Amino acid sequence: MAIRPTISAYGGGTQQFPVFLNKALVGYQFEKTERDLMRTINSNVARSQQKRINLLAADGTEISNVVGARKHSNANAIGGDSLTDVSIFTTAGRQYKVNTKGTIAPVQIHNDFKSVFASSPILAKRFARAAIQKYKSMGFRDGAINQGNVPGVYAELRGENNMRVCRGTPQMGGPVDYYYEGATLGEFDEEQNMLRMQGSFTSSSQLAKTQNFYVSMVEPPNGSRFMFTKQDNYGVPLIHDQGGRALSIVDRQFVPANSVVIRI
Repeated sequence: MAIRPTISAYGGGTQQFPVFLNKALVGYQFEKTERDLMRTINSNVARSQQKRINLLAADGTEISNVVGARKHSNANAIGGDSLTDVSIFTTAGRQYKVNTKGTIAPVQIHNDFKSVFASSPILAKRFARAAIQKYKSMGFRDGAINQGNVPGVYAELRGENNMRVCRGTPQMGGPVDYYYEGATLGEFDEEQNMLRMQGSFTSSSQLAKTQNFYVSMVEPPNGSRFMFTKQDNYGVPLIHDQGGRALSIVDRQFVPANSVVIRI
């Protein structure tokens, strides 16, 4: 069944949500957001007499003694979209990695096993094995042909598994410190040396604590044959013979009612 996201799935970033759905515009819009955030920070650092500023986001998050920002490449080590878009640097040598796509960014509605595996190899393996056990409990057997009655499977992520998806790994272009959401405009207060941003910085740890994401596996294609024992080169069970299991990361709003949800 195709994933059909709703406006409520976007975590409040309604201004960018239509862009998230339209792949043709994603690159252009988010590239602009990344550059605009970098330019806003750098231009105001240049204005400051101290050549450093304090950033204050609309949600109250503050990053002190900022000396500049740099935009990152859009591609990560595995050829996907990099989780880090902009780095913010401070006088203490601290580098804060920021994703400018907002709190929807961990969601990957386009099936991408490599990204899920890169987020957590253990998670991918546990999910595939748990999905096989679920299918067996529903009466499906190794070698059986799918007659069109095999459902997809979801697993809610909690604790460390959810944190890994929110923070990301070096292969994904992480780990990310903040998800920026909203306009990249800001007002500079020269007396307080403060740049008050219109958008919000949500820490990846806070996102992981307040929003649980899900691993999603679409239903095996009609006519495919179950392969519960064969594994791919990563050591993860393929589950079926028509391309193997297709995984993605979604949030609660993408999980239809009465879905098959497993524990891992």
